[in-house]
Amino acid sequence: MIRVLFTNGRVLLDGLADLQPGYDVLVEDGRITAVSHGAIAATDARVVDLGGRTLMPGLIDAHAHITGLSLTPKNIAYPQAEIAIASAHYLRNCLMDGYTTIREAGGADHATAHLLAAGHIIGPRLYYSGKALTQTGGGADFRKPDEEIDPCGHVGPFSSMSTIADGVDAVRRAAREELRKGATQIKLFASGGVVFPAEGHATRYEYSNEELRAVVEEAEARGTYVMAHVYTDEGVRRCLEAGVRSIEHANFVNEETVAMMAAHGAFYVPTFISLVQRVESAAETRLPDAIVHNLENTITRGKQVYRWARKHGVPIGLGTDLWGPEAQKSQLRELELRLELDSPAEILRSATVINADLLMEKGQLGTIAAGSHADLLVIEGDPLADLRLLLDPQKNLKLIMKGGAICKDTLAA
Repeated sequence: MIRVLFTNGRVLLDGLADLQPGYDVLVEDGRITAVSHGAIAATDARVVDLGGRTLMPGLIDAHAHITGLSLTPKNIAYPQAEIAIASAHYLRNCLMDGYTTIREAGGADHATAHLLAAGHIIGPRLYYSGKALTQTGGGADFRKPDEEIDPCGHVGPFSSMSTIADGVDAVRRAAREELRKGATQIKLFASGGVVFPAEGHATRYEYSNEELRAVVEEAEARGTYVMAHVYTDEGVRRCLEAGVRSIEHANFVNEETVAMMAAHGAFYVPTFISLVQRVESAAETRLPDAIVHNLENTITRGKQVYRWARKHGVPIGLGTDLWGPEAQKSQLRELELRLELDSPAEILRSATVINADLLMEKGQLGTIAAGSHADLLVIEGDPLADLRLLLDPQKNLKLIMKGGAICKDTLAA
């Protein structure tokens, strides 16, 4: 039995506005077994004296992509081995940045999950969607008008992140196939995007009501849920009416629709850093001015949606939506971007307990409590007072524990 006892630290406990000094936390066989304001007797445990540092839950990224090699998701031409190597590096970097769990939103599969579980690669806990569902001409159908088949001769979206499915029977089959392959949730595209709009016109909504309900029904039959890439007001409303649980992006909705999210008990996952990062890299990637302007408008509109969500009590998750190894370097900046909109305590709740609830792991992840997974971070300083401490993990992230295993430890140095 592996036992670790954390002492002499300040603990971040959900629901409390300040760090709590004087707590001991005992970890046994991957779980937190005791949290006590006072000494815990634990023979044969390794004692980690935190020296007044912060002990907090590991971060959760609820909208990640690990299979990209560049900013574009149109990556079907890349060798699978190259994508696998990039994914392994992405996962390791996530963990070393303090993300002990990610929900992958299209691209990762059972093979990657198996490598993580077997310890052949290191990284966060992985909740993967498999291939996201998109309709012909939809938000994840990256074919140009003169492209009909992929390099292998199949009708495909020209991307490893998605699969094209049209009609109720086809979307049922596609959802069942991803669930068969172990997907922990289903991802679908319910509107167009803002970076690679269709050459004809960006869609206001995608998939019929019947198709959306069919996917939700298949997910619920397996005890899980649907997450939807959707930017538009009409698209979000249709998703909510169909029972979609996780609304991603939603930058162009009105306040009434935000209130509808709250009424339906849906989660809202904004992703600011992916938009900001694309604006910052626009000159390098030669992004057209029209799309840059669209991105800047999308960011501004998204900030207003965030304020409405806080007003109406919508649970707000934290996601990044970054593509490619260079983009991943900005993963922690999502925390910083939200300081304009929220308090450090609420931002950390988004990245821990709220995301855990979103992943249907309430009480198991994102919290320091008896019975939860021992996914823990030791931070130099107080992130409730200065959230930007988390942006420099090399300096301030002293220890990372995932499932009771210590993945980084500079305290002993």
